[in-house]
Amino acid sequence: MTIYSVLLVIVTLTCLALSLWYARKLGDMLSKMAKHAQKLQIKSMELTAEKRRADTLLCQMLPKEVAEQLKMNSEVKAEQLKSGF
Repeated sequence: MTIYSVLLVIVTLTCLALSLWYARKLGDMLSKMAKHAQKLQIKSMELTAEKRRADTLLCQMLPKEVAEQLKMNSEVKAEQLKSGF
C-alpha cells in the first residue's frame, strides 16, 4: 500500500509539472502570436496608405478613366486626348 501511495504521488507531481510546463509554453506561443498579429496590422495599415498614395499619383498623371481601368487590371485602349496647353 505504501509503494502504491508513493507511486501515485510521483505520478501526480509529474503530471502537475508537465501541465505547468505546457501552460508556460502555451502562454509564450500566444504572446508571440499576439505580437506577430500586431506587426501584421501595422504593415497592413502602411500598405493601405501606400496604395492610397499610388492611386493619387496615378490619377494625377493620367485621366481618371484610364487610371481606373489600369487599377482594375483591364486593357486600356489607346486614345488621343486634346492637350490643355
